[in-house]
Amino acid sequence: MKASKLILIATMLMPISANAGFNAFINGQKLHDKSTAYKSGDIDNAELYDAGAYVYYVMGVVDATIGSGLFCPQNITSDQAANVVSKYLNEHPELWSSSAESLVKAALMKEWPCPK
Repeated sequence: MKASKLILIATMLMPISANAGFNAFINGQKLHDKSTAYKSGDIDNAELYDAGAYVYYVMGVVDATIGSGLFCPQNITSDQAANVVSKYLNEHPELWSSSAESLVKAALMKEWPCPK
């Protein structure tokens, strides 16, 4: 079971040949930078913008994929999802060059796997 999950995550993080020249709008490094603003307690207006952008980005990925069977949370909140993704980003800096979307999905799949 673990091997199939790792293969799925690895596949999601690999660039698709048709899109090999495509650069995502936001990568893991940029998402991590915005998550730092989100996790900071004392923030200025620019960091407030980044914190909001971070949460809305994560929720956009959640909304776009919630029924796909990739992850199965029960009564998820925006803070829960944002915290899970932030933790995952901090634990996997080697993946920051990947698209932010794939990292959000990987974090959510790890935290809330669907039952088989």
